[in-house]
Amino acid sequence: MTENLFAEPNLKQITVWARGVLQNKDARDVAVALTEAAAREGAHVQAWENYVDLPDRINVPVRAYAKISTDPIDSRYVFENDAPDIVVLVEETLVKGLKILKGLKKGGILVVNTKRSPEEILSFLEDKGNLGVVVTVDANSMSTAVQTLSGAEGATDATGIGVGIAAPVAGAVVKASGIVDINNLAAVVKNQEAMKRGYEECTILKLDEIEPAKPEKEETAMDLLNRLPFAGTVKSPVSENPGMVTGTWRTKRPVLDQEKCTECSTCWIFCPDACITRTDDGMVFNLKYCKGCAICEAVCPSEAISMVPELDFKD
Repeated sequence: MTENLFAEPNLKQITVWARGVLQNKDARDVAVALTEAAAREGAHVQAWENYVDLPDRINVPVRAYAKISTDPIDSRYVFENDAPDIVVLVEETLVKGLKILKGLKKGGILVVNTKRSPEEILSFLEDKGNLGVVVTVDANSMSTAVQTLSGAEGATDATGIGVGIAAPVAGAVVKASGIVDINNLAAVVKNQEAMKRGYEECTILKLDEIEPAKPEKEETAMDLLNRLPFAGTVKSPVSENPGMVTGTWRTKRPVLDQEKCTECSTCWIFCPDACITRTDDGMVFNLKYCKGCAICEAVCPSEAISMVPELDFKD
């Protein structure tokens, strides 16, 4: 009985992912701009931030939500979108290590702020689930992120809706989904030029246009035996803490130049999360817990460490 408690066939749900503190405002603006535009068309709407993601810290993955329906919203007190129609990533590296497509409805849309192609973004998704469309838009080249507490927690928004990168991202959402009329979106966003660029310059890839991959070779019993740990050994439980993995916070990762590295261990001393280990093969970084703070790069006396965009790596 409870499965159909909020059966709302005309309800559209939008989930917007962003990086804490640095992009809260733009995530909020994407949700608010779309709902305000829909309200101009007579729709029933809601837009809010997710309290489950708090405490809000720099780079922590956070979410904002929107609901749009032609009918009164019965699930208005359900404060998470369990079955989004559209998922938006305000920052590209959120595509890695997070269940961004969880609950996505069949044929759902993913919109990502990135200069990369939809095909490249698609390659990072381990489980494509019900995904039907991937959209990319280089919003950072059209505007800048707005870092402010204005409008947070229901407070008055003095800066205006859609001042920064939210405008082109929202434009791309409308181009891909048609969820609201573009003229109504233009009426509520402050940066109309950037919004129109996002609408016109985004790249849309429909997954049904991609040739299906060839099936992989079926795993045999011998393959399974070869993957078993030697003599039944397992890793020590104290060396890893799955409940505290913070690598998904990272937008850039440290890369070590072995030729420049003198193994002075300065990076090991200064790493605030103990992500660096000295081994016989040199300094090793544990990327499961590396937040990409770049302290190691700053303190390295031989300039052997550089920070590289996270999506330059497939792992």
